Amino acid sequence: MKVLDPLILITPVMLILAVGIIAFVVLYQRRMLQHQEHLQRLQSIKQQQLLEATFRAQEEERRRVARDLHDEVGAMLALVRLNLHQLVSNVEVKDERLLNSAQNMKQQLDEVLGSVRRISHDLMPVVLEKMGLAQALDALRRTLAATGQLELEISYNDKSIRLPPQHELLLYRMVQELLNNTLKHAQASQVTVILSFTASQVHIIYKDNGIGFEVGALEHEKGMAGGLGIMSLQSRAALLNGSISIKSAPGAGTTAEITVPITSPDLENTTNNHNPITTHGVSASNIGNSR
Repeated sequence: MKVLDPLILITPVMLILAVGIIAFVVLYQRRMLQHQEHLQRLQSIKQQQLLEATFRAQEEERRRVARDLHDEVGAMLALVRLNLHQLVSNVEVKDERLLNSAQNMKQQLDEVLGSVRRISHDLMPVVLEKMGLAQALDALRRTLAATGQLELEISYNDKSIRLPPQHELLLYRMVQELLNNTLKHAQASQVTVILSFTASQVHIIYKDNGIGFEVGALEHEKGMAGGLGIMSLQSRAALLNGSISIKSAPGAGTTAEITVPITSPDLENTTNNHNPITTHGVSASNIGNSR
């Protein structure tokens, strides 16, 4: 018994020590996991802030270029057109070829002025700031009425809903990016954009009847313009704590669904009237580059 007494005393001590070691290891691992999760959250926040700063810088550059185009280039072209008109009107010109050349120059200047105005509007959509996303998309539809290469149909359930400016701008750019990709790559003849507001989210469905593509293959080709376009769409959706789902297949067109959560304090309903869904058709040949 005297030989067993030390063992009886040591055994509980060893058990307590083993339990303590196990508890220490478990607590240490838990703290390490918590530390890693904290670092991941910090990294995610940093990446989101970097993305937000990048998009903000892009928008500021777009605004600057749009102002320069409208205020300087547009004004100079308008002045050249006015001077040309006065020159032809004040001078008696009998050479028909010279008169025809002057008329052709005026027509070309009108086309250039129209292009400058369109590009300036695409870079800085004034309607978006003043009237909101639905009205801006409707204005985009009207602007795109051109040659009949693409039929654009837009529907919405309420034109009066306003979102925070950053939400409206990012969503507008996403629709622009999708339209731009369709015109460049899809060979589509029709596009439908459905914009719907609910109390908790904004939902956009974008469909085209183009040639489609393999989504998985394109996402792996990050160096391609299409792959970069998808990355840009995903980044903008992430900034809004939303999501974008793109479905496509060769010969089956492309469908993109954008869902962005909203909270009631952020929503501003400018009127109490609920507008019925309106649908418009338009012909379009080109839009501003939203890269």
